[in-house]
Amino acid sequence: MRQYERRQEVNQLNSVCIFGGGSAGWLTALSLRTYLPEAKITIAISKKHSNVGVGESTQPDLLDLLGNSGIDVNDFIDKVDCSQKKGIYYKNWNTIGTDYWHPFTSLSDKGRYTRAHHYNVMHNRDPNNYPLEDYYKRVHPEYDEYALHIDADKMAQYLREFLKDVVEIIDFDDYTLRMSDGKIDYITVDGVSIESDLYVDCTGFSKVLVNSIDNTVTDNYEGNVNAALFARLPHGSQPNRYTTADAWGNGWCWTIPLESRVGSGCVYNTNFCSKDEAIEYFINYWKGAIDKDDIRAIEFTSESLISPWKSNVVAIGLSAGFIEPLEATGISWFVLSAQMLAVTLRNRYYDETTALTYNGQMRCFIEDVQDFIDVHYMLSSRDDTKFWKYQTNRDRHLRLKTRLELYKKHMPNKNNRRNNIPWAFNDVSWIDILTGYHFKFDDQDIPAYLIAEVEEELKQVATMEIQK
Repeated sequence: MRQYERRQEVNQLNSVCIFGGGSAGWLTALSLRTYLPEAKITIAISKKHSNVGVGESTQPDLLDLLGNSGIDVNDFIDKVDCSQKKGIYYKNWNTIGTDYWHPFTSLSDKGRYTRAHHYNVMHNRDPNNYPLEDYYKRVHPEYDEYALHIDADKMAQYLREFLKDVVEIIDFDDYTLRMSDGKIDYITVDGVSIESDLYVDCTGFSKVLVNSIDNTVTDNYEGNVNAALFARLPHGSQPNRYTTADAWGNGWCWTIPLESRVGSGCVYNTNFCSKDEAIEYFINYWKGAIDKDDIRAIEFTSESLISPWKSNVVAIGLSAGFIEPLEATGISWFVLSAQMLAVTLRNRYYDETTALTYNGQMRCFIEDVQDFIDVHYMLSSRDDTKFWKYQTNRDRHLRLKTRLELYKKHMPNKNNRRNNIPWAFNDVSWIDILTGYHFKFDDQDIPAYLIAEVEEELKQVATMEIQK
């Protein structure tokens, strides 16, 4: 029998050029320096670069990266103006006047059947003694994990200082790209040529390198919002240890407390609300503490590249795509992309299969984020505006419908949220959000000993002080 033989071009990996700064560029440089210490890493930054600075709320994966890279986390927290983030507090999402929580917790590590699962099972069987209104304080009496609220500009400055002796840093005014056969041969910045084995596009929505190799195929995902206003304002008290996401008639507002100030934004959909209307609402939301001159504005699409790695260019950050600020998935996407790339390149070569593997894993992550974000809108009971009527009734991806049918029947658990796939959110996170919308799970066939075991755990934690 004749065997099929496929020959691929194999490219050695001795050097990587990161083109673009900002959070994505510096986090990529940190990841590559951490996991590929033998490779030459160059970061080239335009002097005209302006940081979007929307993402100042993070997930725990940033702390993991900082620890693995040898950064003194306490020093980072002090110099980057960080505050602890225990989770996200949602207001007015299901109905006006209601709220729910998405805390950071290690509860998912306890096994397939946790307090989160148990409480919903018992609510179905005995709703009077297990009301959903008590779910968060009884399941999560303390938040044992945390992430950070950060000043994105200060983080970039900190990482630049930390990496200055181990990464080549080039600031430039002008550049040209030299191309051949759908690849980048080298980049010339201010007359100096940078030739690398792989190039990483961290130029944000400009997509300088991505566009040069004609990498334009996206997933056509329809986002729920497509514009954001954001501003910085002082706070006069001890900052809260959580991000607030407060829904309004045409979107939602975020409040992110740092040690020295508050970062806030107003997200909306231009199909239902004009920029001027959003600005008026945002100013009134803060009762005049900000004015029009304090506000920056962006519009965005929520599409993502089907193949963030094409040819010898990998897109990381906004150049790869964006969904929206909800759930702090922006910086988390940067971190995962950079770490996944670094781990993928540990063999110090890449070929077509390497790129396909990376792209496939990134699609798993992106689609999980899309579904998780969509659930916040589609399960809402709000119908007070055209925006909410549209979001709660429009067609969603069949994947999400299938996912929710599965979760209704079996609940999110270790069997259907496998850890070997880079899911964005674990099973308990999904249960926390679904419970906030009073999602109806089917009764579960749980062994009596597990019921008794977790019920006892629920009683033990009932005496703990609630930390929010």
